[in-house]
Amino acid sequence: MKTRSLFVAAALLIVAACAVPADARTPARPSGLRLVVIVSRHGVRSPTSYTAMTPYAARRWPAWNVPPGSLTPHGALLATFLGAYYRAFYANAGLFEPTGCPNADRIYAWADTDARTQATADALLEGLAPGCGLTHHSATAAPDPIFKPVPALGKADPTLAAAALSGAIGANPNGILAAYRLPYEQLDALLDCATSNCRHISTLPASIAVSRSSGLASLRGPVEVASTAVEDLLLEYAEGLPGNEVGWGHLDRRMLLDLSQLYVLRRTLEDRNPYAARITASNLTAHVLATLNQGATGKRNSLTSAPPASRFIAFVGHDTNLAQIGGLLRLSWLVPGYQPNDTPPGGALVFELHDADPSVLQTTAFVQVFFVAQPLDAMRRATPASALVPVLRVPVYVPGCPALSCPIGTFNAVLQAAIDPAFVR
Repeated sequence: MKTRSLFVAAALLIVAACAVPADARTPARPSGLRLVVIVSRHGVRSPTSYTAMTPYAARRWPAWNVPPGSLTPHGALLATFLGAYYRAFYANAGLFEPTGCPNADRIYAWADTDARTQATADALLEGLAPGCGLTHHSATAAPDPIFKPVPALGKADPTLAAAALSGAIGANPNGILAAYRLPYEQLDALLDCATSNCRHISTLPASIAVSRSSGLASLRGPVEVASTAVEDLLLEYAEGLPGNEVGWGHLDRRMLLDLSQLYVLRRTLEDRNPYAARITASNLTAHVLATLNQGATGKRNSLTSAPPASRFIAFVGHDTNLAQIGGLLRLSWLVPGYQPNDTPPGGALVFELHDADPSVLQTTAFVQVFFVAQPLDAMRRATPASALVPVLRVPVYVPGCPALSCPIGTFNAVLQAAIDPAFVR
């Protein structure tokens, strides 16, 4: 950790000297930025199971040097790079000093209870404030209803959940195979089940299943298995595994982009459909809104645990959380090199609260939303001795707002109309 702290501190100096990174798509405002809240996915992890995908590939999947579902050392390094980026970017906007330890209550991180989210939060904080000893906060017991409100705060209506998912696919789970025939054929060819006894993913029976414990609906069969297989392949690539171990030496970046359609498809159908998104994203979205309002008014808001003095607040969760917020607020984003609405490791929705600015016709405080992600090829090549991984930042429009800059009153109204108070605590 000490070596990484020294490296990140040196990297921060380099980034600060260069002011805003050249690849940041929207420059930071030189003044007037009051508060930043991010909702981030955890960093690069190992597959959550080392055996679940065995029946679907002719060859052995690569070995990982960490337990299943754990943040890898490479993933932690990338998270420190992200922290260093945020520090330099927002120092340029006047939110922080470029170097040194900020006041402990200026930066706040709340992480889900999973080890990978907590380790990501700590690495992010180390990048933001190298050697300053900042630590994350989290719930004392799992599940944390901020990130996993169902069934912690209530159970979904199974009839509505099934109807919402069924309606998204024309009540025909098998219709997905025809609509996504090319990426399914690519995936089957890569897994090479034609030469062995493994199971072709595209031949699995497709169905909708409803969880007894949560009431939420999910797709079983080709959508579920293909999404998991593609995510494992992406993690191999982002982790920087040797080329002969990434897709057994037959997967390049272009094919990975094509296959990622099958990963995003599952998140779109299961997490972004209006019913599921409303009950799964309301609590986290309410906490984000409360944190922004606390910054806007300067008054303590009981719905957020962030101190009133906080200026950078991170909620570190999962890809599902990003997809669910996207569905709840009808957000869409496209980061170069990724599929629309993709949620790569370390990717984050960023909510910025700005003071009134007549130059953009904003006479009250306003919110701007962005999606931030590291390029996948740069993630793959990153080493402790490399330069900081560049970061891509794209604007996100919030439907119901008059423009990309949304007056805080309008932003409040839009989010409060979307949030289901029955699933907020």
